[in-house]
Amino acid sequence: MKKRLLALTMAMIMVASTLTACGTTGTESDNQTAPATDAVTEASEAPASEAPALTEVPTMEAPSTEGWDESKKIYYYSWNDEFGSRMQYVLDAYPEYAEYVEYVNLGVSGTDGTYQTAIDTALTSGDKYPSIIAMDNDVAKYYTENDDVTVALDSVGITNDMYANAYQYTIDYATYNGSLKALTWQATPGCFTYRASIAEEVLGVSEPADVQEYVKDWDTFFTTAETMKTAGYAMISGPDDVKYAIWDQQTQPWVTVAADGSETLTLDGSVTEYFETAKKLFDAGYTDGTSMWSDSWSANFEGDVFGYFGCTWFVYWCIATTEDSETSSYGDWRICAGPVGYHWGGTYVAIAKDCPNPELAAFLVYSLCCDEEIMYTLACDTLDFVNNKAVIEREIANGDGASPLLGGQNPVEVWGESAKTIDLSNASYLDSALKAIMDKASEAYNAGTLTSAEEAVQYVKDEVASQYDYITVE
Repeated sequence: MKKRLLALTMAMIMVASTLTACGTTGTESDNQTAPATDAVTEASEAPASEAPALTEVPTMEAPSTEGWDESKKIYYYSWNDEFGSRMQYVLDAYPEYAEYVEYVNLGVSGTDGTYQTAIDTALTSGDKYPSIIAMDNDVAKYYTENDDVTVALDSVGITNDMYANAYQYTIDYATYNGSLKALTWQATPGCFTYRASIAEEVLGVSEPADVQEYVKDWDTFFTTAETMKTAGYAMISGPDDVKYAIWDQQTQPWVTVAADGSETLTLDGSVTEYFETAKKLFDAGYTDGTSMWSDSWSANFEGDVFGYFGCTWFVYWCIATTEDSETSSYGDWRICAGPVGYHWGGTYVAIAKDCPNPELAAFLVYSLCCDEEIMYTLACDTLDFVNNKAVIEREIANGDGASPLLGGQNPVEVWGESAKTIDLSNASYLDSALKAIMDKASEAYNAGTLTSAEEAVQYVKDEVASQYDYITVE
């Protein structure tokens, strides 16, 4: 375990230079400071894959502070200010705990290995022990799959039925050896984000339910891409924009761990599909040829691009438009479900094994990620799409979440339906590092350096064999 975790940290450091975020430091959900809530009921026709949200779940009793002293103080860590701002909602509701907690914002990237190194150091330094650890989706398994660092949450009183209203994919992702190891207050379902004015001009429709019919599956998506190209528009900004939508369709773990601890690389069809789909987009001229997070990719929010594969936080923190700009696309954006359900990013929260006050740590994590009243207030204030089906149903019923950026569309229903279709049961601890390798392979395939999808797959295998000598490559 220690060997593979060290390898993962080094891999994150190696690929960090290829990843850039749309705000402060870090990548992807590093910048999810205020995700979103939204959707229009008719915008997604995907059938719900889960049972309806529960109406009642068990609650956790707030611990008494009687007899507590300085030794009961705990520290909770993250890489930016998001987790601290979210936990403040809990402390506002329970001010009696304020003197027993302290937030440590490390101010670094959450995904390139810097954060993990700092946390690992703090875990052993004896100073301000990280009792509660925030973890980006990309690196959460670094901690949840290490029982020497994080505890099974039922051991500190957080039971699975308390978390029953969470979207299933977030439960699957944070479960290790049958035990839930982390919670998240936010869900991050994907969507297709598009320009309403371009849709109206080219397709003759602009409402989400109507546009969904033009992107409802990949065959239809490519037909629409040809229509957009004929009209002088790029369907999406770059060929790699489709990656998260495709990767989440994987049918087996890319890295499997046997009972004896041996590990095997087992790439499935989603890898080949990504290479082939990106290549088709590139060769046909359906994109502007940008790379995700590049300046040209961001500039296309106000350019000739019809749409992006986005998600909750993407809508509010990556579409960098302003109302007073002459070229502003503010208010011109809408969302629909797109060809498939998928997720992008997210932040998980775990409790460290040697926490001096596990009772308080558990209650704080529970309150942030399970308490419906706190989560509802947080959602309304911050536009986070919270990870609680009952709260989302309440938002939809109350009409909360309408967005001026989206021309008044309320995207909560679209995201709520999409979140039910996400499947992360096949995720593995090395996925983020593998995806960085796949991106390089795809870029080389598009450029012609690699001449087939099979060569691109072999490139990934060769890189894994070179970087991770403990993994058997099939």
